[in-house]
Amino acid sequence: EWLKSDPKQNVRENIFITGKIMRVDKGVERVCRNSLKKTALTYYDLYLIHAPFKKNAMPFKASLQEVWRQMETLVDKGLVRSIGVSNFRSQDIQEILEYCRIRPCCNQIECHPYLQQHELRKFCSEQNITVVSFGCLVPLTKLKHGPVDTVIGSIATRIKRTPVQILMRWTLQIGTIVVSTTSKGPRMKEYIQIFDFELSKEDIDAITLAGGSRPEKRTFWSNKS
Repeated sequence: EWLKSDPKQNVRENIFITGKIMRVDKGVERVCRNSLKKTALTYYDLYLIHAPFKKNAMPFKASLQEVWRQMETLVDKGLVRSIGVSNFRSQDIQEILEYCRIRPCCNQIECHPYLQQHELRKFCSEQNITVVSFGCLVPLTKLKHGPVDTVIGSIATRIKRTPVQILMRWTLQIGTIVVSTTSKGPRMKEYIQIFDFELSKEDIDAITLAGGSRPEKRTFWSNKS
C-alpha cells in the first residue's frame, strides 16, 4: 500500500525487505511465491530459512542440501536477491557450505549480553557470513534486573543516551547487524539515532563482562538444541 500510494516517491529499490520461510515441507518456491503475492511484491531483497528444522524441532522431510538447492533456485528465478539462514548452528552452516552453489550471506541469531554467541560469531566471521542479531534488547525486556542493568544505565546517563540505544550500539560494535521491531514512531526514531555516536572500548568491555557474569540464557527457541 505504501509503494502504491506514491509510486514516484516511494520507490521499491529504496527499501530493503526480508522474508523468511518456516514451512519448508510445503516447497520453498511455492511458499515464497505465495508470500510475495500476499505482500504485493515481485521479489525479496533477502530470504531466510527460519531454522534448520521445523518449529517442533523435528527435521524437514527433505534434506538440508535439497532445501538449500531450492533456495538457490529462488535467486536464479529472480524471486529473491540474496539468501541466508536464521537460528543455524555452525554445523548446520558447515553442511551447506560443503555443497552450496550460492553461499548463505548471513545468519540471523539471538544475540545479546546474556547470550553472546562467541564461537558461532567467530565461525561466521571466518566464513565471511554476516551475523544479524535479534533480541538485543532482551536485557531490558525478558531478562530485566540482571547485572547488565547497572552498567548500561550508568553509561546511558554519562553520555546522555537511552539504555535501548546503549544495547543496540553494543550489538553493532561487536560486529553484528541489529534487527528489532516496533510500530511506534518515537521508538523508531530512538532506534535510528544509534549511528551518530560510539561506545568506548571500556564501555563495550564492561557490558560484555557484566553479561558474561551469569550463565548464558536463550529466550527464543529455548527448547531447541
